[in-house]
Amino acid sequence: MIQVHVKASIFIAVPIKAVWEITAHQFDKIATWSSGVTESTGHGVGLNGAVCKERQCTPRYKGFKKTTERIVAYQPENYVFRYEIPKGLPNMVVKASNTWTHEVDGNGTILTMDVNMQLKGLMAYLMKGVMKRKMGHILQENLEEIKVYAETGELHERKRKLNEQLAAV
Repeated sequence: MIQVHVKASIFIAVPIKAVWEITAHQFDKIATWSSGVTESTGHGVGLNGAVCKERQCTPRYKGFKKTTERIVAYQPENYVFRYEIPKGLPNMVVKASNTWTHEVDGNGTILTMDVNMQLKGLMAYLMKGVMKRKMGHILQENLEEIKVYAETGELHERKRKLNEQLAAV
């Protein structure tokens, strides 16, 4: 197995509870603010008070099908949750998880996304670097978009443009 690890953080100039409200309490509504997701819905009874057990997302990234993202750790007292993606990943990805950590920083919040993936096969060996760069780009876009949404209540320009394109179809 080939391991890929990507971690990215951003400072969001709003209190931790406001960021947690969007990321955790509205976990099932990621399509509201993320340009990487066109649809999202939550299902099932959530772990430790989470809004749902899992969400299904329609990602717009090449190689991804409709994904299922299942919450496997939820710690509201520490502002941390982790989900695994058991369905919808590219064939070379055996396992993937993403841990979202929220930390107080003055009057704001540092939000960190920490992705771990296990890849298999020759394509995984050849594409490891590409996958790592692509995932880094995806994390950065999501962090930028959640920052704009949390700080202003408005959508990031990428998400606005995507919504306009989808509405025109």
